[in-house]
Amino acid sequence: MTLRSRSVQSPLYPIGLRSDHIAEFERLLWIEPKYDPASADEYIIKFDSDDSTLITVTGKCYYRNRPVREFRDASGLPMFEVRRGGWHWLTPAWRIRLPGNETGHLACVKPVGWRSEFDLTFRNALAPDVKNDDEKMVTLEVRYASPFCGFGIWVGGRKVADVRQSMERNRTIRSMLGGPSYNPPRAIMEVLVADGFDFSLASLCAIILCDEHFRSTPPSIFETQERAKRLNPKMVS
Repeated sequence: MTLRSRSVQSPLYPIGLRSDHIAEFERLLWIEPKYDPASADEYIIKFDSDDSTLITVTGKCYYRNRPVREFRDASGLPMFEVRRGGWHWLTPAWRIRLPGNETGHLACVKPVGWRSEFDLTFRNALAPDVKNDDEKMVTLEVRYASPFCGFGIWVGGRKVADVRQSMERNRTIRSMLGGPSYNPPRAIMEVLVADGFDFSLASLCAIILCDEHFRSTPPSIFETQERAKRLNPKMVS
């Protein structure tokens, strides 16, 4: 088993936060950062095969300007919220909750390494029948592969998803040797998902990596203004 391999394996049994986004066969997704001033979508996640939209991700801030990500399905219905905490191994760095739920959570993310690696723990909605609910808990291990190979998502010794910069859709691929403090240009990402694994979970991990490692940060005010002028030539400086 090698972390550098692009191939993915099916989990021993279906794994997901919910049952309606489980891959029936191996699928390739791509994630595009959206910074069009006329669009509220910060990321759009699509199937590579037919370019159809799977999930949209928007962002906002709450207490102390910590970001909240809202995931919506293709119809626009909310799926879950992802709230940023402190990136510290003692406390969850991100909390995944149902929309409007301020107390309970669906999953927690804790960092485990300096390269934006993390573990994501949640209750598997498709777990086999067990007597103890604790046995339904699953931990995904998101681990760094290499500067150009991106990250793998592992569970039970099997890599169920692969996240990396798109060789096909990006003009250039930047090395990530600079670590979390390095800020490359915004990149289009590819996510390879094994059959039996949850699309939304793979997308969730990829978005966290976009924010924490690949640094898909919004453009500057100047960039936004210049893009708006190109979209609307009648704008006056």
